[in-house]
Amino acid sequence: MSYKYEVVMGEEAIPVKTIIHSVNELDLHWHNKIEIIFVLEGSVNVSIGKETYLLQESDLILININELHSTRKTKDKNVLLAVQIDPEFYKHCFPKFKNMRFNCKYFSQEGGKKNKFDIIIHYIANITWCLNKKNKGYELIIGSYLYLLGEHLINNFHYDVIEAKSQEISDKDLIRIKNIIDYADENMGRNVTLKEIAERQHLNYHFLSHFIKDKIGMSFQDYLNSIRLNNAVSMIANSNDTITNIAYVSGFPSINSFNRLFKREYNCSPTEYRDGLLTSNHKSIKSNRENNKIGTYLDVDRNAALKKLYCYISIPNTEDKEEYKKEGNIDRIFVDAKYEGESFKHYWKKLATFGRASEGLRNNLQGQLKEMQKQIGFEYIRFHGIFMDEMMIYNKSEDGEVQYNWSYVDELFDFFKEINIKPFIELSFMPSELKSSDDTVFWWKGNISPPRHINLWTDLVKEFIKHCINRYGLKEVETWYFEVWNEPEYEYYFWAGSKEEYFEFYKETALAIKSISEELKVGGPSITHGAILGSCWLEDFLYFCNKNIVSLDFLSVHIYPEYVSSEGVEENILQNKDHKNTSKVISGIKKIYYDKNHTFNTLKSVNHKLKEVFNSSNTEIHVTEWNASSLNGNLIHDTSYVATFIIKNVLQCVGITKSLGYWTFTDLIEESKLGISSFHGGFGLFNKDGLKKPSYYAYYLLSKLGDRVIQQGEDYIVTKKDESIQILVYNYAYFDDLFLHGDISALNHKERYSIYEVKALKEIEFSINGLNGYYKITNYKLNRENGSVFDDWIELGAPENMHKEELEYLKGKAQPKIEIKELKLQGKYMDRMSIPVHGVELIILDRII
Repeated sequence: MSYKYEVVMGEEAIPVKTIIHSVNELDLHWHNKIEIIFVLEGSVNVSIGKETYLLQESDLILININELHSTRKTKDKNVLLAVQIDPEFYKHCFPKFKNMRFNCKYFSQEGGKKNKFDIIIHYIANITWCLNKKNKGYELIIGSYLYLLGEHLINNFHYDVIEAKSQEISDKDLIRIKNIIDYADENMGRNVTLKEIAERQHLNYHFLSHFIKDKIGMSFQDYLNSIRLNNAVSMIANSNDTITNIAYVSGFPSINSFNRLFKREYNCSPTEYRDGLLTSNHKSIKSNRENNKIGTYLDVDRNAALKKLYCYISIPNTEDKEEYKKEGNIDRIFVDAKYEGESFKHYWKKLATFGRASEGLRNNLQGQLKEMQKQIGFEYIRFHGIFMDEMMIYNKSEDGEVQYNWSYVDELFDFFKEINIKPFIELSFMPSELKSSDDTVFWWKGNISPPRHINLWTDLVKEFIKHCINRYGLKEVETWYFEVWNEPEYEYYFWAGSKEEYFEFYKETALAIKSISEELKVGGPSITHGAILGSCWLEDFLYFCNKNIVSLDFLSVHIYPEYVSSEGVEENILQNKDHKNTSKVISGIKKIYYDKNHTFNTLKSVNHKLKEVFNSSNTEIHVTEWNASSLNGNLIHDTSYVATFIIKNVLQCVGITKSLGYWTFTDLIEESKLGISSFHGGFGLFNKDGLKKPSYYAYYLLSKLGDRVIQQGEDYIVTKKDESIQILVYNYAYFDDLFLHGDISALNHKERYSIYEVKALKEIEFSINGLNGYYKITNYKLNRENGSVFDDWIELGAPENMHKEELEYLKGKAQPKIEIKELKLQGKYMDRMSIPVHGVELIILDRII
């Protein structure tokens, strides 16, 4: 019989380790941990002693300590969850637990009751969840689940108690190796040697050396170093002892040897490791030893595996938990209402956006835009595709003469004028009569090629602007913006030409516009933050404009929290061999999330580059696309999180951009086919049925702020207008580390709030001095319980294809809570606000007498 002893290393002070893996073949081995194997997918053969068991999906088996076992794949692929528990965890409250041998095996094919096994799966799923989330205090929660698991095993499964001195082990080698291991464990703190053990075992030194290497899979010295290092790591994490003393207590011959071994295993010094624990809330530092696995563990789709595993738990909903209601530290803010403050422009109302021009002709989209203008009032509206074939502008007569038809343009722009919003016109895409290739984007096939002849394009642009001037007047059109193309850095995705070709294209377009009037506003290049931060694309464009004296009245950029590199898009295009199919191109491209201040940091970088390269103080910066995600269908778009995302970034970016155009104001967008579900994660402030999301109400509350700032902090702002005071507070929580690094398994159609960092209820107390007289005080509360139509829809039962009654119910229910009172103030107003995570609160004090 051949077997090896496996050294199971956990994380710092955590007495449990979870592994999600696919196994090919795991040699016969044993260890001093309890191991539970749960099959998430496929099947696997598990041998324990002389018995072999076939485990299939949803089957479970418990392997007791010191039981020889091995795992081998079947013809099926497999995905397993292995949970290894240190039985020493139970010794203080239940000393006999270490000597218990449980009979705990479940095979779905054999039928029988599964309830008691479901409880085990529930516990290990929650342990895995906590180990992945690592929220503050997760060690305590894991401990509670381990105790519950221990109690459940004792009271629901047959077990034998094996006294330590009388354990029946049939294999003499196993007895011998166990004695050697036990002796080494007990004496690791001193200079125990293999020679000493050989004498105790009455064995030849060389024989014993080979014996240990063969049975354990490592030399005696390597094993000794492993247990000493494990002990040292635990002391570093759980004591204030000095590094030198830890090395001595753990049995290392010198501090140098300890440092050398530690750095080899953990890629840092012991001191750096301890500092890392203090600064990362005890999140684990990966060591090289994770690669030293016995047998063959294969990589798996971890996201899919976790998603399947999380079906066995009720994923924590922080607002239903007690921690959601607990108090954080109370912030006390003192404000002087007599302070005039600084000018505060509502720049976020500068720009709204929607999909493509032809969509703007539809009644449902126009109805939503009209309602938004009535309640909030944006200044400009941006969209794609003004020159697409579906707008029917560019036509040829039978004799080859160009004929322009402006009917749909007039209908669209007349509507804009009716609701008091101006066009911010993205000049795209290429009409088929002008195209130089058949390259298209999206299912509606917007042609992305340069014109086959630049004069055909510039003639179109000039005729378009001349028509607009004839219809709306020169002074009006001079207030509009003309943006040249969309994201040209994404070659063969949004621009089927080179960077240099776009530069020339921009120059000729700008010259054509300026030939009509120097006062017309032209700009671009509407590139993404990825190209801004990760390449010299923007610098090259600015340098080109500077060198060639090309007009750039405004610089337009797109900013999203995640980034897909243009190289990544191109690589995916080549792999799919069909860049005309947007869905194929998008699928499989990994997105990278930036930190919570990414929008602000990107705009600071843009300002710096504009000043450094272009050296113009007159060039405006406009963010013509911006959202909480660049992915249409990202389920976070419907949640209350987006409301705080908008408010946090809007207030943070005051003064560094002229606009922050939220992409888009409506879910009625067809870059991919219209979402089937009412809440499918569309970009919009409105869903496709016209229901207002929390993101809509974020702008609604922002629009109620005054025009002067008298005080501002990280999570609040106090403004004034005439004799009115406005106090806006929000409780913003960003994504947790697991989601930031690409694990989306905790996000699904109905549960969308488990991907955020855990934060407490925000308690903030305001004291406003300098107020006298009678005041009407209006309090608006926007959170998951008030104004979140998605949460109300879930509470309704998440119905799809809703009837008019259901839509009217949600429309009436999903609004911010409003409370109104009148007070006579004599010099001061005080109020305490309690804002839940993803919540916003606005208090307006209007003087009435």
